[in-house]
Amino acid sequence: MLASRRARALSVLAGFVFALPTLSQGEETSARGIVRSTNEAWISTDLGFRVETLPFREGQAFKRGDILATFDCGDLAAEMKSAEAQLRAEQITYENNSRLAKLNAVGKFEVALSKAKADQASAALEAYQSKFSRCTIKAPFDGRVAVMRAHAYEIPDRTQPIMQIVGVSQLEIEILLPSQWLKWLKPGVGFDLKIEETGQVLPAEIQRLSAVVDPVSQTVKVIGRFTGEPTDVLPGMSGPASFKAPDG
Repeated sequence: MLASRRARALSVLAGFVFALPTLSQGEETSARGIVRSTNEAWISTDLGFRVETLPFREGQAFKRGDILATFDCGDLAAEMKSAEAQLRAEQITYENNSRLAKLNAVGKFEVALSKAKADQASAALEAYQSKFSRCTIKAPFDGRVAVMRAHAYEIPDRTQPIMQIVGVSQLEIEILLPSQWLKWLKPGVGFDLKIEETGQVLPAEIQRLSAVVDPVSQTVKVIGRFTGEPTDVLPGMSGPASFKAPDG
C-alpha cells in the first residue's frame, strides 16, 4: 500500500516537473527568470548591548562605508581603558626587569615571567579592541535596507539578525532550464528578460551554469546578467526569459 502511494506521488511530481519546455533548433520559448542581487547580507551582532542609532530605514539607500548601526558600548570602552592601563604597567615591569637583569640584579625567570605577563595583557587588550570595533556596523557595499528588525534603544536578540541589506548595482538573473538545453547552453548565449513589474524587456546573457543537474526535475540552474545598465530593476523582480536555440 505504502509503495503504491509513493509510486503515485512520484508520477504526479514527474508530470509537473517535466512540463518545462523543450526547444528545437530555431525555435523560441521562455522560462521564468528571477532577479537576484550578487551582494546580499543579514546583519547581526553578538554584543548584547543596547542599540544606540539606526541611521537608515527600510527602503533607504546607503553607500559602502556608511554607518548602519551603532551600539551603546560605554562599559566596554571603560574595560578597554583598564586593559590599556594594565598593559602599560606590565610593560614597565618587563622593561625594568630587563635593565636589572643586565646588572645581574634579577634572574632570567623574573624577566621571562614579566615578559609573559606583558604579552598576556597585550592579548587581552586586542580582544577588547576587536569587540569594541563591532560597536559600529558599516555597510560592506552600496545598497538598500531590505528588512529592519531592530529598533533604537532595544537590546537585540543575539540569535536573530537585526537587518537585511541588498546591493542594487550588481544584479544577476536566476533561471531553471531543461537539462536537454545543455547541448547548446553556454556562457555568452543571449536572451531577453521581460520584467513583469515594469514591463521592460531587457537584453541579457548567460554568465555561468550550475555544476550539477537535478536528476528528478531534469533541470539545471543558470545564472545570467544584464548586458546593459538596467534602471528601475530591483532584486526579486521576475518575468519570462526568452531563448532561441541556435541553428545548425
